[in-house]
Amino acid sequence: MTGDERRRLRRARMAALGLAPALGSPQAPTSALAVARALGALQAQDYASGAWSLGVRSGLTAAQVEDAVRAREVVRTWPMRGTIHWVPAEDARWMCRLLAAPTGTALATRYRQLGIADTHVELAGRIFEEHLGEPMSRPDVIALLAEHGIDPSDQRAYHLVGHHCMTGLICQGPLVGKQPSFVLIDAWVPHSRTPSREEALATVAERYVRSHGPVTEKDLAGWVRGPLRLIREALALIADRIVREEVDGTEWLTHVDARPAPEGPTGVQLLPQWDELLLGYRSRDVSLPPEHLVTVVPGRNMVFAPTLVVDGEVAGTWRRQARSARVEVRVTPFAPLTAARWREVETAAAAYGRFVGQPVEVVRVEER
Repeated sequence: MTGDERRRLRRARMAALGLAPALGSPQAPTSALAVARALGALQAQDYASGAWSLGVRSGLTAAQVEDAVRAREVVRTWPMRGTIHWVPAEDARWMCRLLAAPTGTALATRYRQLGIADTHVELAGRIFEEHLGEPMSRPDVIALLAEHGIDPSDQRAYHLVGHHCMTGLICQGPLVGKQPSFVLIDAWVPHSRTPSREEALATVAERYVRSHGPVTEKDLAGWVRGPLRLIREALALIADRIVREEVDGTEWLTHVDARPAPEGPTGVQLLPQWDELLLGYRSRDVSLPPEHLVTVVPGRNMVFAPTLVVDGEVAGTWRRQARSARVEVRVTPFAPLTAARWREVETAAAAYGRFVGQPVEVVRVEER
């Protein structure tokens, strides 16, 4: 693939993902629900990083994102791939039941290693049904399991809670202090959509292609961790709304209503560590130069560093460090940046400062 083709794909994706043009100045914010509906789901393995995934696309502050959680517009739960995502509250149940069935050899093996039997899973479900009519903090949920004779240590509590999130029984509620909470979906979500299987598959495929495209079939299969036969079934349901093009022997899919890709650069962003720009695709080569993969994922264990993105390409990493009256944003580019680029970094950091509600100081770390 030529450099020009790769650049075109990057810019189209940045527009689709709601990241272009760069968020550089105060704007009339859109809602967290609108962002979640547009993208279908946003990975949110860590609460603060996940909230910034919503914030960088909306102009909302961290407090406003939590307000959206308390208003029951969006929830964090396990809809697919065994990982936590933001989804529209109204879609949480059907997405989990369609995509997140807690099965598979790896999971069964892990349950055996931890001594989690079917009886433990069933008992935990009954406990949650009885006690999680209101949000309960994670430590209290762990204590609740222990009170009923279930050993919560060694990630047993994590897997039992995750299992019942994946089945659509419970989801995360608002923060309790600084702790996430869990609550019955029936008690928390005011309205749950109940699409047919075909409607659900079409919704997943259409939202993904429109919000992540250009993509491949394998990208969508990786996003939902589903077999290609299921992906092709889903894509066939929206065939009249997909544009297909071939580049270097690979077929790329774009939605007919995709946001127009900018003709020029998409600016500078400071993205969270598990953002859809990287986690939303099977192959990350379009946005992340392979030679820098080990820097962004040091342990090659899916623990990503927050990324500095320049014109849709990962160009470095960053991290925040709290100080008494400010936040330091320590930026480490892969290669020297021009003075103009550093000014764009300052603008992106200021947007992050508005999000967290604190002054931000950019610290330039020696280039790698």
